[in-house]
Amino acid sequence: MSEKALHEKTMEEKQAGLSRRAFLGWGAAAAVVAGAGLAGCSPATSADAEGSANASGSGSSSSSAASWRTAPEAPAEVAEEATCDVLVIGLGHAGSCAARAAAESGATVYAFEKQTQDTRSYMSGGQVGHINSELLASQGVPEVDELVFMNDWMLRHNNRPNPGLIRRYAASSGECFDWLFGDYISDPASVVIRQWPANDAYQEQIGGLRGFIGCAHTGDFMVEALDHCAEVVEQNGGKVYYGTSGYLLITDDAGAVTGAYGEQSDGTYVKVTASKGVILAGGGFGGNEDMLTDLYTESLGLKPEGEKLSAGMDQDGSGVALGYWAGGKLDPCMSGMGGNYFYPCDSPSDPAGTAPVLWLNSHGKRYCNEGFGSIELAAIPGAKEPSGIIATVFGSNVDDYVHAQVPSHMAIDYAHEASQPSMSGLHEAMEKALAGGAAGSAGAEESSDGAAGGGADAAAGEEGGGAPAAGGPGGSTTVYCSDDLATLAGYLGYTGEAVDNFVASVERYNELCDQGRDEDFGKDAHLMIRMEAPYYAYCAEKEIGTPMVTTSGLLVNEDSQVLDQNCNPIKGLFAAGNNSGSRFGYQYTTSISGVSLGIAQTQGYMVGKHAAEL
Repeated sequence: MSEKALHEKTMEEKQAGLSRRAFLGWGAAAAVVAGAGLAGCSPATSADAEGSANASGSGSSSSSAASWRTAPEAPAEVAEEATCDVLVIGLGHAGSCAARAAAESGATVYAFEKQTQDTRSYMSGGQVGHINSELLASQGVPEVDELVFMNDWMLRHNNRPNPGLIRRYAASSGECFDWLFGDYISDPASVVIRQWPANDAYQEQIGGLRGFIGCAHTGDFMVEALDHCAEVVEQNGGKVYYGTSGYLLITDDAGAVTGAYGEQSDGTYVKVTASKGVILAGGGFGGNEDMLTDLYTESLGLKPEGEKLSAGMDQDGSGVALGYWAGGKLDPCMSGMGGNYFYPCDSPSDPAGTAPVLWLNSHGKRYCNEGFGSIELAAIPGAKEPSGIIATVFGSNVDDYVHAQVPSHMAIDYAHEASQPSMSGLHEAMEKALAGGAAGSAGAEESSDGAAGGGADAAAGEEGGGAPAAGGPGGSTTVYCSDDLATLAGYLGYTGEAVDNFVASVERYNELCDQGRDEDFGKDAHLMIRMEAPYYAYCAEKEIGTPMVTTSGLLVNEDSQVLDQNCNPIKGLFAAGNNSGSRFGYQYTTSISGVSLGIAQTQGYMVGKHAAEL
């Protein structure tokens, strides 16, 4: 299924409504966002959008007059007033954990949750990345040095996240996992740990960046655990306002946040005063076209002039807007899952996964180190290649590449055949391509799920990306095979000089493999594996898509306290999950699959405890 088709399918599901047990699966390797609970954007009533923007600061804006930047007026009337210690806005992954942690720490917790209680669901593929939990230890997964994990995180994000926040996250992610899910795991051995046991060729690092074992498939018990968080709030004297969106934060004369107005589904308002603080946990802004165009500037800048960013399958960004209206500073590094890179996959399935094989551009030329740290980083140069096809090329010995990579998003999980993409899916595609000639794997009879080769179109995962691949039934990737490189290039659609370049590029690559040193682009020596005939390839039209979700928002400090325009903490205001900046650089990339959920849950857990103790 192409990214466009996947987006359309998601919009249909949202409109039809999702069951409480529903999971939205994205990508081939890890889980989607922090928080199905939305803070809720309401129509602006102020006339001077630019004046409002200037008052709060523009962050990384492309237009200080974007309509979302205008705050609404405070409600003239409220139907209810209440007082609590901690108010949480949005009960997704981050907000649920924050609410439970605060309640268990002795605080009276109130929460706004946009969804109704009987229709509530969580955006997730169910995979949670973390380190050093009791669950991982019970399955023999090696302990990870927290400082090594932290420094790898900071390195891959150019030292842009808040170091103290990431240090605390490294120390707490395993503890949070056990706290959140421990009571719901009846048999630890039944929980699938991605790419564990590791293959003998398992690599701890590529290009100086590391990969760790630590992605757990949570399954249905994730919903039970998150539902339990709201139950804990109410058991401890708190209250959840279901069907209520965050409307506007309340501040005192010194700029401290003292509470918030919530807009209920019937159009009335509730006013909640929070003595210890308000925690924003409403998810990303990819579902708000105005915010996406204003803030996700790298993706927009990579598109051809005149093209716009379409809204993603993300939340509406209202949690970020609430904090901005209250004086919060936007993170200048607005990261997302995709939207600024390209490699030839058919998202979310990809026959070779992220195996660091050979990539060739529309001129048939190699253009980068295909094994640069992780797929999201390795694929960034592809976004700047000429329009036209980009191809993945590999030999009959592609398994050697699959086994030589670090665990990563969208990678083939060779330890568990049910994963997507899978080894059997790759091998099936190769068999069909070998028999299919010029028709490739698409020439063979479709499998029962409608995909030829690369596995099912839908995958229970987290971080997707890339763009639709060319050819194949149902939008799935068509793989081609030939002993002759020129013939293979023709199957892909190369013509003229590009065919000659294609042949020369593959031959050059094999020469570099023979000498064990990539003189052209510096790929790690252990990845320079000579490709053996027959050769296989598939391709896709280069396209800059919409990010799956955004993963940044308001700048925060090590306590997840939102910062003002001078980078001082705003008293009483916190952000977690995808409302929070200071976690990533310009691109979501991590050393463990499933960290989108892992860091959201852990950050919520940490800030909930902190706010309660104030």
